[in-house]
This record gives sequence, C-alpha cells and structure tokens, in this order.
Amino acid sequence: MATEPVSVEELSERYRKVYTPAIADILDERGLPHQVLPGEIQAIAPGMRLAGPAQTIKGAPVTIHKDEYLEVAMRAFLEGRPGMIAVFDTSGDRRAAHWGELVTTATRLRGCAGAVMDGGVRDVERIMEMGFPVFARFRSPADIRGRWRYVDAGIPIQIGEVLIHPGDFIVGDANGVVVVPEELALEVLAEAEKVVEVENQIREELRAGADPLELYKKYGRF
Repeated sequence: MATEPVSVEELSERYRKVYTPAIADILDERGLPHQVLPGEIQAIAPGMRLAGPAQTIKGAPVTIHKDEYLEVAMRAFLEGRPGMIAVFDTSGDRRAAHWGELVTTATRLRGCAGAVMDGGVRDVERIMEMGFPVFARFRSPADIRGRWRYVDAGIPIQIGEVLIHPGDFIVGDANGVVVVPEELALEVLAEAEKVVEVENQIREELRAGADPLELYKKYGRF
C-alpha cells in the first residue's frame, strides 16, 4: 500500500517533539555522520525549538554598502514557503549581526518559522519577546552594512562539515542543530520517534532498578 503523503506542517510539528540526539543517532546509523552543525551554534534563549525546511542564504564579507545587496534577501523571503527555516552561510564572517528584530518581524509575516545563523544575531531581547526561535554562533550589536552582504539564496550551502540543500529539514533544540536530507525526512522522523519510545522504556526500567548492561543487551542502545 502506498504511504500517505505527510504535509510540511505535520512533519515540522512531529520533529519538534523529537530531540536532536535521537535524530543524529539515526543519521549515524544510516552512514551520515556529518549532519550536526558546529556546537557553537545554539539557541539564543532556553527552551527554543525549531523544525522545518531550509531556505538557504549565502553571504560574504564586504567593505562597502549598496542597497541592491538586500534584493537577494528580499527575494528569498518572498519566495520562501510557509514553515521555512532561514539558514545562513555567512562565509565565516564574525564582524556583524546577520539577523535582528526587523528581519524577524518581516519574515515571520511571510511564514518563516525560525532562523539558524553561522554568524551573529542582535536585538536579542526583542526577538525573545516575540518567541521567535533563532540559533546563532554569537551576538553583536554591529549592523551588516559595510561589513557583509547577501550573495545568493536557494542554493546549496555549507556550515562546518554539513552540506545543506534548500528543503533539507532543519531541527534545533537545547542540544544544537541537526540537518536531515529532504528525501529522508519522513523515514528518519519515523525511526527517531521509535528511538524516543525505546529510550522512554529504558528510562522507566532504570528507575525500577534494572541493570544497565542488561538493558543495553535487550534494546541495543543506552
């Protein structure tokens, strides 16, 4: 029997209920060990979680400012599908904040569900007040004008060892951020949900006094 299609909304909702270590374990077992973003990229506030398809954006350091540099970003956010996660490859820039309050406000109205920066964020308190999940490498009050520019969007990008394509599923929680290839999103989710069930059972048996080694032999994980 053919599998019923699952909407992006359902995938995102279910992924937000699964912790990233379970997803990373499944990807490891599938021979995909380089799907976790660098550990320095973390949520700007405790409890933030995100899940959704990547809208990729590439940028680079610059020493001048031109208004047309913003056209790439505007096109990316206008064309992005609801539930998207903005994912920035900043080309290693460490001089500026690549995300802030106004871009949060604008993109949220277009259905953006979160942002992941291999770079900086500012206006942190206002973003936190909005409850908008942002994962970033650092914080800075510096604006991008004259420091960094948008180059392209909707293209493959790389953050650390992770190659990210538009549409790949991005999942972030208190442990960090993991990237699931788009074509594996549903399969990995189903397997990760099973892992969560097994680990819940292991946890209960541990609390009841079970031997850890015996549980490992029984369930194949610990």
